[in-house]
Amino acid sequence: MVLMEANDRPVFLPVVLGTSRQGRRSEPVARFVFDQVAQRTDVTTEFIDIREIPLTNNDVGEAIKDSKFSATTIPRRRADPGRPGV
Repeated sequence: MVLMEANDRPVFLPVVLGTSRQGRRSEPVARFVFDQVAQRTDVTTEFIDIREIPLTNNDVGEAIKDSKFSATTIPRRRADPGRPGV
């Protein structure tokens, strides 16, 4: 199967490693997929690792938090023995 656009340019297919967690297990799989795609002549690719993108996490969304959606302010249902599954 050949993936060529109408103008006969190779299709661009980036491989994105979308987690920056320590101990991530997806990196070998992403690199394998990248290596396989890179062998094709009808596709151009790029390996994008978000761990290498300089992102700040100094407030991690704190500025947009709404206290009415906080886990500490949401009322919890008490178990009702007369209602199964509640």
